[in-house]
Amino acid sequence: MPRISLAGFKDPARRPRYLIWTVAAVLGLAIVVVVALGVTSTYWFCANGCHKVQDDTITAYNHSSHAEISCMACHMPVNSNPVTFLLHKAEALGELYLTATNSYELPLNGASKLALEMDSAQCTQCHGPNRQFTPSVGIIIDHAVHTDEDITCTVCHNRVAHLEDFDLVLKDPGTGEQNRKHDDFMTMTSCFRCHSQEEGGRAPGGCDACHPADFELKPANHLEPGFYERGGDSAGHASLALASRDAAAEQTATAGEAATDAAGEEELVPPREIFYCGTCHAESFCEDCHGISMPHPGDFAKGHGDVGKSTPGVCANCHAKGGASVKGLEFCNSCHHPQGDPTKAWIPQHFTVVLETGADACFDCHNPTYCAECHVAGIVK
Repeated sequence: MPRISLAGFKDPARRPRYLIWTVAAVLGLAIVVVVALGVTSTYWFCANGCHKVQDDTITAYNHSSHAEISCMACHMPVNSNPVTFLLHKAEALGELYLTATNSYELPLNGASKLALEMDSAQCTQCHGPNRQFTPSVGIIIDHAVHTDEDITCTVCHNRVAHLEDFDLVLKDPGTGEQNRKHDDFMTMTSCFRCHSQEEGGRAPGGCDACHPADFELKPANHLEPGFYERGGDSAGHASLALASRDAAAEQTATAGEAATDAAGEEELVPPREIFYCGTCHAESFCEDCHGISMPHPGDFAKGHGDVGKSTPGVCANCHAKGGASVKGLEFCNSCHHPQGDPTKAWIPQHFTVVLETGADACFDCHNPTYCAECHVAGIVK
């Protein structure tokens, strides 16, 4: 390797030329760096370069009220110095690599981690303290209380700059699964990451905490015909409760890491883990009406037979169909006696079923002497 000589700087005849070329090289490098930093900070680069393969995110940005705001205004610390700016750019190269190699995951920032970590200064650099807030009709939001509790803006307003009011089109390059929408922290369910109907909650969950006295507290779905029906899986409130329970269970089972609040001190439960009915009703509300734990806990099936025999009327409230007799527990037939007609009493038809298919299936639940109690001893079930 040739040695770098400083003789040119020592030679009075050549020194001016060396100085000129050195200054030109430094200026040229500075211009390249400045232009590169400027170009990579534009909406064009973010949308058509870095995030081109994540078009759902760009479309959401274009649909938002912040579509004319620079990406860097939110994604770069306020009043950051050149060193912070360069470090941020260097960190972003890792994401550019994931994009270039098609190894990123969807949804992008799926747990809204950026929103949970973003400082309020990102918002207040544009939204001043004298700004008039315009919450939805029937909603009372005390921003000062939240600020005093160190609740940053984007802990609630996470989708302001990326509004997903359209059908997502992308699929995860690794799993092939359809991209899903992010949780919107502005929904009532998301409020109950902190608020609670139970005593000792982090924040109060009573209706008057967020709604004026004349506000209609019942959601629109509660006013639809058949919402309170009993006797079928399609009943409105039952389907809603089951869907919320199942979604919460699925989210809990698949959650890789817990989201934390802006201070990083306390975990915030992901909105999909929140039981929808519990946002208005205390835990005992469903049980007070149904007479049994509702929705049923995950291990309920293991011992539900004893409950069904002791309180068949409670089960019939939801599961009895077609006028089936509660005494005979015929509403259990669809699971326990699928060989027959589940809409009819089981005892009169079990003779034919046993003659046609044999009695082996009976002994999945009954011991071998069970049949003898009726057929030999004559005890009527």
